[in-house]
Amino acid sequence: MEVHRELGPGFPEEYYQNALEYEFKSSNLSFEAQKAIQVFYKEIQVGLNYLDFVIDETLILELKSVREIDNIHRFQVIKYFAASDYPVAIIANFGKDSFQFERLLPPKKIQERKDYNIK
Repeated sequence: MEVHRELGPGFPEEYYQNALEYEFKSSNLSFEAQKAIQVFYKEIQVGLNYLDFVIDETLILELKSVREIDNIHRFQVIKYFAASDYPVAIIANFGKDSFQFERLLPPKKIQERKDYNIK
């Protein structure tokens, strides 16, 4: 990935977010940065989550700058799935010498509660 090649590993996430936002705009990619999603308990909103990026209104792109993607990062994205209708996510890690990413789908339990059409 060009952003990782240019900046290298280890900067704060926001640096990569700013660089990716520049690249997405330059490519005319449809995206929304820091997309707020509401979290509800029964009928009341109890909080907001902010997604780093939503691409083409279908893909969550979660940025990290960590040694390794681990379960706490995956759990964070699972919570995003529970609070939204997005059918797929990518965790992108800029913290290693080599760019690292993982594709995630909502767990079956969340899929069953929602009307996903995942391929």
